[in-house]
Amino acid sequence: MTELRENKTKKKLERGEVATMLMGGHNSPDMVDFLGQFGFDSILIEGEHGPVDFGHISDLSRACDLWGMTSVVRVNLNLPGVIYRTFDLGAQGVMIPHVDTIEDARAVVDASKYGPIGHRGAAGGRQGYGVEDYVHKANDETL
Repeated sequence: MTELRENKTKKKLERGEVATMLMGGHNSPDMVDFLGQFGFDSILIEGEHGPVDFGHISDLSRACDLWGMTSVVRVNLNLPGVIYRTFDLGAQGVMIPHVDTIEDARAVVDASKYGPIGHRGAAGGRQGYGVEDYVHKANDETL
């Protein structure tokens, strides 16, 4: 069995530590791979105001994986399909725009987490291949 990769940024935040994030309009896996050497805990993959779309997320998150960086994708809409598809493509975290009410926040959690916490669809993605108890572990690692 393989293990689900640890969400480095989430773990540091849970311990009360500072986590570093590089922000920018990176849509090249080669650029993310280059930036990995500088030791950031995570990279924000800009899908709201930047050039990233669903076709980029898998390769960008793989480049983050190579360096042990958390891949956080800022999506352009607070919609369940956008959120769970982003996770299915390999993101370890999402940043959601326009979360203005408690209902908006609950909708984000509902789309981000598998049952019994949320209603994320169980189509899965590459990060779950061969991982025992993937649903439970994914709920623990999503940010």
